[in-house]
Amino acid sequence: MQQQVTEIVEEFESVLQHQRSLSDVLDRLLEVLGGRAIGLWRCQSGSLIQLGFRADSNMNEQVKREFAALTLEVSLNNTGLGIVKAVIDQKPAIGTLQAQESGLQGSSEWLERFEAKQSYAIPVFERDRVVGVLAVSTNQVHQAGDPEWELQTQVAREIGVKQLLGML
Repeated sequence: MQQQVTEIVEEFESVLQHQRSLSDVLDRLLEVLGGRAIGLWRCQSGSLIQLGFRADSNMNEQVKREFAALTLEVSLNNTGLGIVKAVIDQKPAIGTLQAQESGLQGSSEWLERFEAKQSYAIPVFERDRVVGVLAVSTNQVHQAGDPEWELQTQVAREIGVKQLLGML
């Protein structure tokens, strides 16, 4: 798994250094995680700014476009989304189809539209400050310790250690 993490983080680094699209590296991570959708956001002035979003090729095109457009910039006041909760709480946020359980009404609605079961929003830290979020929606039900969870967490950690979001 460490080899995969290293390769994926090196791809992120190359793409960000050369200011290219994140599409290919997000597609690769989406495939490795077995996800339905994936995105990377950077914290900026009380908002999350979308750096990249990709979805499974079989997902409804209108749903993809709507989510991508609506999450180009997300206020940190939108606490019904896991990506926001991960920043505010400074820890991973798990969205489920049951909004009452997760407390993430917005994430639950998008999961339904994505035809997914859970979402995982992992904060990206640079030193002790959250600078972004790496989030995936999946048909699988994972928990801390599962290989997919650990891979996503390690990728987010390494993005922060290398301060890749600060390159933008």
